[in-house]
Amino acid sequence: MYAYKKPKLDEREQAERSSIIFWLLIGFASLFLFWAPFQKALFNGNSLDFERPIYSAVVWASIFLLMIAVYFFYFWKLRDRKDLLSILIFLLPLCYLISLVPAASAYTGQNLLLIQIVQVTLFLIGAYLTTSVIGNRIIQTVLLTSGYVIVLFGLLNWLGNGQLAGTLVSWFAPVDAARGIYQDAVMTDSNGLRLASVFQYANTYAGFLIALWGCGLFLVSKNRKWPQVLIHSWMLVPVLVSFMLTLSRGALIFLPAVFFLILIFQKPSRQILLLIHLILSTLASFAVLNKVTTIGIDVNKQFSASLSAQGWLLLLGAGLVYAILALLVQRFAAPALESKLETFSARKWARMTIPGGSILLGILGFIILMATPLKNILPDNVRIRIETINFSQHSVLERFTFYKDAMKLFADYPLFGAGGGAWSALYEQYQNNPYTSRQAHNFFLQYLVEVGAVGFIVLAGLLIAIFTFYIRTYFRSSENERDSHFLYFIFASAILAHSMIDFDISYVYMGALLFICLGGMLSKVKTKEFSKQVSAVRYAFPAAMIILSIVVLFVSVRYLTANSSYAKALEVAKTSQNYTDIVTPLNNALELRPNHPEYILVKTDMLAQLYEQDKNEDFYTEQKALIEQARKKEPNNKFLLDRQIRLLQAKGQRDEAAELIGTALQKYPWDISFYERMIQYEVSTGFQGYQAKDKAKAEKSWNEAAKVYQEVLDRKVHLSKLPEGQLQGRDFDVTAAMRLSIGQMLFAQGKYAETEAELKPVVSSELKDSSEQTGIRYYLAALKLQNKTDQTALDKAKGQSPTVQQEVDQIIASSPPLK
Repeated sequence: MYAYKKPKLDEREQAERSSIIFWLLIGFASLFLFWAPFQKALFNGNSLDFERPIYSAVVWASIFLLMIAVYFFYFWKLRDRKDLLSILIFLLPLCYLISLVPAASAYTGQNLLLIQIVQVTLFLIGAYLTTSVIGNRIIQTVLLTSGYVIVLFGLLNWLGNGQLAGTLVSWFAPVDAARGIYQDAVMTDSNGLRLASVFQYANTYAGFLIALWGCGLFLVSKNRKWPQVLIHSWMLVPVLVSFMLTLSRGALIFLPAVFFLILIFQKPSRQILLLIHLILSTLASFAVLNKVTTIGIDVNKQFSASLSAQGWLLLLGAGLVYAILALLVQRFAAPALESKLETFSARKWARMTIPGGSILLGILGFIILMATPLKNILPDNVRIRIETINFSQHSVLERFTFYKDAMKLFADYPLFGAGGGAWSALYEQYQNNPYTSRQAHNFFLQYLVEVGAVGFIVLAGLLIAIFTFYIRTYFRSSENERDSHFLYFIFASAILAHSMIDFDISYVYMGALLFICLGGMLSKVKTKEFSKQVSAVRYAFPAAMIILSIVVLFVSVRYLTANSSYAKALEVAKTSQNYTDIVTPLNNALELRPNHPEYILVKTDMLAQLYEQDKNEDFYTEQKALIEQARKKEPNNKFLLDRQIRLLQAKGQRDEAAELIGTALQKYPWDISFYERMIQYEVSTGFQGYQAKDKAKAEKSWNEAAKVYQEVLDRKVHLSKLPEGQLQGRDFDVTAAMRLSIGQMLFAQGKYAETEAELKPVVSSELKDSSEQTGIRYYLAALKLQNKTDQTALDKAKGQSPTVQQEVDQIIASSPPLK
């Protein structure tokens, strides 16, 4: 696929190429890069739903690491800075290991530690296997080929061939069994249909396509042989069309930035060729974009074979037209440009002239496109997305909120962070409003809160070193040497750039691409060899890698086995009600991972049901022990905390439960359910105090209830002041149960006008909830005691219960003002 001059092999490269480990690593790494994207791109959602393929990837990585260690015994020495960085890269997992000590979640922290091992392993593959010409050629070919497969897979789904796409990958990828398709390859949100391919998330797919598009343009502009030009130019149109179908506004901003970065590293003749190919490929793509968009929307509603075929013909036809033009440009224009611009290229300022002009032309072209009828060539959904790019749109405002909240979290864990997955475990404690986002939408900030300033400095130092060494080597090398590894620079730069506004690196596959490309950038750096060799490191480093690989393999297999046992328990539960049959595999899972929060929640659910059936104290005792043990490792897991509260309430331990509810209010200040439960507890405690003639206790409890209620009202005011355009997130409002408790408290205090005001909103409800039904009765009672009536409310209550008037009288008779 690539045109390389066949260099003379040195002795070391000849030995490497004859090594079976070299070829095994190449083969397994290639398989991994085809397998990984179809496992939902190995998304790390910090929950059980996503863990199995990640653990499988860790198994792969541990085997890779073992083979690399053996390979290093033969070929590795601490010669230069690349070899030093191959040691220092292990500081990344070390930082995550240290962050396990203060980890907000042991479960997510352990997962992130394993993921770091995967990334470090792929870095070493990139750094050492791409040193040889054949290794570099294979890795680059696999990167691009797998990328093109992802693009075609996404377009199969867009053009209505989702079942065909699902059939092609169902033997190794998760597919919706009922429909036979890969779930959410075409996702739907408020903007309509968006292409997401294997990622199931359009924005990350757009970031991936930026990298693939940049590589395609570069390869077309540098090649002269027709097979290379034809392949990459033909694929540029599907890549660009796919990019537009993601409807990603953030990616649209980063696309020209990445193109500019590519330009400044090229000589002027290549820069002009890049601009020519950019214009031609964009025109070819936009010529069919509107029609392909419409066809995709139509066939995803109701499949039509003729429409789908039309879409493919348009797409592939436009690609072929551009490919022919690209061949002509590279055959005739490219040599002429190189000869005419040879003198100009030698000038120092020449490299920046064309990129600078291209920025001005790009801005002018965008203005002309959007300010004239030319914008009508864009599909409506694409045009609207572009027109709404501004800093007041909800996605921008929400991201700024995430970033501010992340800095608040970092301030509490500044040195070593709060462990892997810290954002997903802790964000609710720091959030400005009740949004739901288990990702910070910024890789660097998410990394900062996970490993703190120390870990962030390590990452930044490594990235700066790699990019510095690469750029320095790039400008000191010949043109062929520069081109040989420039694809890695494009991929790494694009992924890192887009990850500043989204959670791209939360996809382990994207992280693997990033690190294999960082390694590829480093593989050919030219630095002075160390004058003094540290012989002890020669074998100590590979030996340490062997030990690490064995430990990681053992842990990952253990976690995979636990996951399999848990899945078996769920399968048994579908066909059997026998507790022993279900709990046996579940206990096996818990023996392997005793503190896995979701395993524990499932088992405590079963124990709670059994306890309700026969009140056997053994079931209660076991679930209590499980939850208490789990909460020591997972103190920030809301579901475990909620389960513990309910467990105490089931035993009538109201005060202990209330103490935990108070803890929950501190940890989850935007979860309205905890406010509701705290108010119910304080109001009922106040009634108990009056019944026990303990007026001080009663008033204290009711004052506390009023204080908690006021907190809810204050937070509602805060939400009303959010910037226009920013979404609030989850519901946060006075609930019917909360309103009833406060209304009953006011009624008992003889504050009938306040009771009326508090309970009046109940009148507009549907009275389906018991709190609403009781609330309207107290409302009517408060009115009657003020000699008022509300016929609408009375009629509505009578429609629900004909005896409502007698029930109101009963409330009045049984609830004299307390003193």
